[in-house]
Amino acid sequence: MQRRIKRDYRRYGPKEFLSFAQKVQLSLIGNKNYPDSVWGTNGALLQKFVELVTALATAYRLASNGDRLLIRERDKLMEEIIALLDEMASFLEAVSMRNPDALYTTGFNIAQERRSHRRTRLPLTSPPDFTVTNSGEPRKAVASASSAPGAYNHEIHVNTKDPAVEADWFHKSMYPDAKNMILDNLDPGNTFFRMRHHGPDGPGPWSSITSVFIT
Repeated sequence: MQRRIKRDYRRYGPKEFLSFAQKVQLSLIGNKNYPDSVWGTNGALLQKFVELVTALATAYRLASNGDRLLIRERDKLMEEIIALLDEMASFLEAVSMRNPDALYTTGFNIAQERRSHRRTRLPLTSPPDFTVTNSGEPRKAVASASSAPGAYNHEIHVNTKDPAVEADWFHKSMYPDAKNMILDNLDPGNTFFRMRHHGPDGPGPWSSITSVFIT
């Protein structure tokens, strides 16, 4: 079945766009489905994207005071990143012809052609057995959960502040294997984690929140 990347990021507001761009960045860096050998001469495209997303994070924070000049600079960066996203989407679609399911690990939203005969697709469920344990190494933990029918990859969010405050959660990484999700570069201290599956129709519900003390 043919897959394609949705270009719906054009409709996002600044906050949602920054979160999306950071998710794509984290999903593509070190992605085993798209190693350096696949990117080839397009590696500079990914590098430029990372640089602009980092700049956008700073611009977004500075523009929060309402200064019109800073807002224009933020919006200009968003336009540049959208152009890069368009290029990256076309490239990723082209190199994924033989493994279209790999697109689900890119952080982009994915669309697929409808079958002529519809099959009932069960909705994704919340991971019931999501666990996180301290790996014994500094700033590192290991998470695990059962996969779910229809899930293509698995997302973990981290919170080092108040788990009841949605704005305190941030995307950590996407994983193709729910049984072995390595979390590194964590901040020492008590840390909260949650996980959800991703499938053809987008993300499923969050798991229960678990906490681990990171050394």
